[in-house]
Amino acid sequence: MQKTFTGNVDAGAGADDFPIAISTAPANARQQKTAFRSFAILVVALAIMMPFANVQLARVDVFLPVTQIMMCLADLLTAAFLFAQYSVQPQRALLALASGFIFSGLFAFLLTLAFPGAYGPGVLIGDTLNSASWLFLCWHTTFPLAVIVYVLAKDAGEAASGSGRSTRVAIGITIACVVAVTACLTWGATVGAGYLPRLYENVSEQTAFMMVAEVYLILLNVTAIVLLFIRRRTLLDQWLIVTLFAWLPNLVVSSFFTVIRFTVAWYMTRVYALLAGSSLLVVLLTETLLLYTRLANAVALLRQSEQRQRLLTTELDHRVKNILAQVAGVVGSTRQGSRSIDDFVRSLGGRIQSMAAAHTLLSESNWQSVGLDALVHTQLAPYKTGTNVKTSGTDVMLAPTETQALGRVLHELATNAAKYGALSIPGGQVSVSWDRKPNGQAASLILEWREHGGPRAVPDIESSYGTNLIRNLIPHELEGTVDLEFAAEGVNCRIEIPLSRTDHTE
Repeated sequence: MQKTFTGNVDAGAGADDFPIAISTAPANARQQKTAFRSFAILVVALAIMMPFANVQLARVDVFLPVTQIMMCLADLLTAAFLFAQYSVQPQRALLALASGFIFSGLFAFLLTLAFPGAYGPGVLIGDTLNSASWLFLCWHTTFPLAVIVYVLAKDAGEAASGSGRSTRVAIGITIACVVAVTACLTWGATVGAGYLPRLYENVSEQTAFMMVAEVYLILLNVTAIVLLFIRRRTLLDQWLIVTLFAWLPNLVVSSFFTVIRFTVAWYMTRVYALLAGSSLLVVLLTETLLLYTRLANAVALLRQSEQRQRLLTTELDHRVKNILAQVAGVVGSTRQGSRSIDDFVRSLGGRIQSMAAAHTLLSESNWQSVGLDALVHTQLAPYKTGTNVKTSGTDVMLAPTETQALGRVLHELATNAAKYGALSIPGGQVSVSWDRKPNGQAASLILEWREHGGPRAVPDIESSYGTNLIRNLIPHELEGTVDLEFAAEGVNCRIEIPLSRTDHTE
């Protein structure tokens, strides 16, 4: 199974899955364009170079060992990346491909030891005429063969996911086998060079056997490219094609042209070889850096989300405790003011429903602010019949604390009016108006409740729980003032609260 990390990370990533195993990641449009451009640059550079192939340039003796050692390091680092991919996605195909890069890295270095003049006069290993060419043949045989095995092994299925120890053992065995095979081939190309067919008659004249061998190398590389092209599915496959294409100029030029040292062709073929050896490493480094950058962004987002979740949990805990305390207070006060169980249940239910209605308005606004017009209509909705309720005023936005306190006060006013006041008889009417009063840089909300056409106030109401809540909740919760009057024509209530920090008008 491909391991993925899912989440919104940045604007470019969207909600895509980020593959941890690059070996199984399909190439996106950006990566496909980059690979195509790289291939096009290689072709154009080769076409430009061919007319100047035999132009002699300055002799730089260290050029060969430096480029070969750079190739060696690039190939070995690429193999290390592939082994790391194998530890995440244990496929035998990855072991085969990593083996090819180890072969390539080792032979790139060994070739310099057998190349005449690379480290001074003569050679360090083998003979001066054939050993370097045999090492070249070994180099360019083992790598494409490893690629072919990789392509064929991909369709053979994945290895069973093993423990970290089993993957390390598999990697260790693979490295040991590659080193052993490389040692045997190197021994044959150097110590046993006299028993092998001759590849050069002299420093500039190839034998027929060498010509056939180089055609064989070209066909082998082309076969690997064709198989990769047919079965390409991943980012790794795409860049392997570019890598093998970068090898071809080296093979073609050495097979069909007489290459003189330190000419344009001689330098360019080694530059192409260096590009071939390092292109996949650059891609692996780039994609890995992008991957870990995105993962780091994802981790940062997750941490922010966790922090926000903790804050929300704390806020929710605070609000629930506050609501439960309010409910407990309402239950106790309602019980004391109730004459019967039915009266208690009815009064308690109404007050809890009022609190729930205010809570619903706050939830719909994400606990930011609630319009006073909506709050008034919500609290008076159960008692409205025709034109018995009139409201007027510029809509004022209330903070959560103001919404809850004013909601409870409006409910008590409406309940008292429905039981004993203007809303208790036909023809009675309640008018609710409000306005904002400037107060320097701050502002105050003034809300007026007036009843008309109702019965005279009942003396007991003036000392009830509801009346006490109307008089005391606003000063206690909002530092406002309340002027409650039980007049002959009905209840009048004037409420004023400061809005200096929370209000804005729509």
